[in-house]
Amino acid sequence: MEVTAAQIRKDFCAIIAKLAGKKPGDLKDGNRFRDDLGFDSLKSMEAISRITEVYDFVPDLDEIMDLQTIGDVIHYLEKKLL
Repeated sequence: MEVTAAQIRKDFCAIIAKLAGKKPGDLKDGNRFRDDLGFDSLKSMEAISRITEVYDFVPDLDEIMDLQTIGDVIHYLEKKLL
């Protein structure tokens, strides 16, 4: 299966929505994990773990911990996977 930007966005938003108790359509690229979605470090690591399982890759934790918004992570994933 070829990975597309649209698929990355869909998969990541589905994971975040489930963890945040929201609908994927309610999420915006500018949503900040901690401030807007109430994620603590444990929930953030759970999100990272789930997306790395979906795409079978190991992210650089130093890089990924600097990402603050949904859009930041989507762009990071696109850069790594496409």
